[in-house]
Amino acid sequence: MRRLLRALPVFILIGVLLSIMSMEGDRRSGSREDEGYPLSADLFLLDTFCTITIYEGGGQEALQATKELLGHYDLLFGPEGESSVIRRINERSTDRVAIDPDTAGLFESILPVYEAAGGDLEVTIEPLTELWDVKERTVPPDEQEIGSALSRICYGGWHIETDSDGHSYFVAEDPELRVDVGAFAKGYIADRLKDCLMEGGVSSGVINLGGNVLCFGSNMDGGDMHVGIRDPEDSSSYIMEIPARDISVVTAGIYERYFEYEGVRYHHIIDPATGYPVQNELLSVTVTGESSVLCDALATTLLIKGTEEGMAFLQEFNEEQGSSYAAYFINRDREVIGSEDDKER
Repeated sequence: MRRLLRALPVFILIGVLLSIMSMEGDRRSGSREDEGYPLSADLFLLDTFCTITIYEGGGQEALQATKELLGHYDLLFGPEGESSVIRRINERSTDRVAIDPDTAGLFESILPVYEAAGGDLEVTIEPLTELWDVKERTVPPDEQEIGSALSRICYGGWHIETDSDGHSYFVAEDPELRVDVGAFAKGYIADRLKDCLMEGGVSSGVINLGGNVLCFGSNMDGGDMHVGIRDPEDSSSYIMEIPARDISVVTAGIYERYFEYEGVRYHHIIDPATGYPVQNELLSVTVTGESSVLCDALATTLLIKGTEEGMAFLQEFNEEQGSSYAAYFINRDREVIGSEDDKER
């Protein structure tokens, strides 16, 4: 059942969606009497502004360890650089590439969505994302280029193997196969950063990786945190807010990275079936739920599928997985349509 939500006035109750004053560095804003919370760090990594905030527990040591881990993932999962495992996979000379446990975990973590999505969440989409480089392009590629890139998509043409000694390998069945983890890597990283904070004694905090927001514990007053969802057509305002205690809130949208040509917006979310940026009724999809990586993967999948098919897919996914992910679809009329499962939140 679809549920139409009226645009809600938003009060930013926590520093989740905020203006970053510096690209990198620690800052201490406000204080809990005699404890000095919240503790916060701002960084520019993963090609976006990131903020890690601690509301209770852990202290500076936990914050520093989490910053270092974020820097590690930035190098590991980035598309370039000597430390990039994604680069090693894409430039491999054999069909098997030795990978670390984190990389194996990254690919294995999205399998529930990947296997259910029917090709809409495509790991091997790199030939198309490389072709549609919206940071550099000012005109769309021609049909021949798109067709060539499409022919290199290898749905189901990879898997992860782990031998008896516990060593993991990325196995590619086609030498043309190239991977792009942009649709889910930040979600996986957010989950691991939360683990790091909790292992460091943090009981309450927020991880904001440029639109991928993970909240755990309570706010400074002991209540729920609230995440504002920005208006896709007005970057200075928010269209709704979501109470967020021990969940992730992840948005996929067509309004951040794009170029326009002859009145058409060409954005960075590519439909693997057509080879073109998604063109449907949606401006964005926000997904909430326990696992940030699955929220991330689901948000992209639902945006590609569109409102009606996306809601049916999410309902079936939740039934099969025994989960309760909720989604909010914002269409080109700026209407917010919530999935049935959001009624439980």
